[in-house]
Amino acid sequence: MRRGNQTNFQPLTVDNPILGMTTIFNKIVLVICMMCGSSPILLGQTNLLLKAPAAVGTWSWGNQLLYEYDPNADDVPILGAYDASRRCGVGLFDTGDSYGTGNLQGNAERLLLEGYRAEKVKAGLPEALLSSLLPGSRSPEPVFLSKIAVYPWLLTADSYYNNIMSSRSRLGIRRDNGASFVPSIHWSPKNYNPFQTEALYSALSRCYNEGKCDGVGLSNLGANELLKASKYFQKKGVPIAANQIQCSLVSNFEDDVEPAVKVANEAGITTLGYSPLGLGLISDSRTERGKLRGFVFGKIAGDESGRELLDTVRRIADEKGATSSQVAINWVKGKGLVPLFGAREESRVLENIKGANGQVELTGKEFDELEVCRRRLKVEGTRNVFQTD
Repeated sequence: MRRGNQTNFQPLTVDNPILGMTTIFNKIVLVICMMCGSSPILLGQTNLLLKAPAAVGTWSWGNQLLYEYDPNADDVPILGAYDASRRCGVGLFDTGDSYGTGNLQGNAERLLLEGYRAEKVKAGLPEALLSSLLPGSRSPEPVFLSKIAVYPWLLTADSYYNNIMSSRSRLGIRRDNGASFVPSIHWSPKNYNPFQTEALYSALSRCYNEGKCDGVGLSNLGANELLKASKYFQKKGVPIAANQIQCSLVSNFEDDVEPAVKVANEAGITTLGYSPLGLGLISDSRTERGKLRGFVFGKIAGDESGRELLDTVRRIADEKGATSSQVAINWVKGKGLVPLFGAREESRVLENIKGANGQVELTGKEFDELEVCRRRLKVEGTRNVFQTD
């Protein structure tokens, strides 16, 4: 059993008040997976098990600014992407109450519920329960990790709690429907109003203590803020599932990612690496949908060091009979993170999952080649403006 992308973790015991005891159901799944030679991932400090070492992000499932989302054209393929994810064993879906621009706010959460309902109808409850336990079938019930936007006008714990409950409602979470709910901060208010932090963390703690969620999540926290958050929730007896950070071959890994991963590993928190393709830059089927993304693509691809990196990724992919996306995702996995990739069609899920589940693996030499090119990069990709130290 692994916690996040780590090994040699102590099993959960009743004497550990933070991590708690695994449920009987998860124990059954764990034993069966181990008998079949696979190693499930324990999600951070929670008792939630993930069969596949990957997560699917839903940022594009309603974002018209960056991804030019069109419900008429995109909803059917998106639901196909959800179904493909489940068939591939993916159990963790990352979403947010702000995933959907303008009047589409919460759109990604609504689509996840629609996909989950279709999954239940298609499988039937007894069959779904059986398939979750059988080798090579879909994973146990999905985990919906939903990030709560930290808007500057939200100043009280009640306001955050109400937004968490709204997300929970849009996702159709009930104690009797099987899906797990992990509310998360979307970003830290440290850079503009640090006084909001206490209210935000208090609301998350209340949600867990009332039995409304299975743990809490963090996002865009650097090493220092992650350490503070870890200590806060430890005192409250609240398990942290994951901290997610933007991580790709065009990220500043040494400054933004590596220190936070070290702190997370020491605390038993899973680190999710989101945007592993650099917003889609590192892909053989790169689309220019979204003018802002097109600007970033042009800036990197127009630089000699950027072209060298992209050409190296493509050459390695060709030599392995793989795709650039698979190589890029496997690099993120190799750096000790669980890749969190976006997808809104079935073919993209089926392609990307191979970079995470062992079907495409970089050799030591290939990994080192990418490291050399990455360190030579003169123009970096986007950095989340709310990323903390």
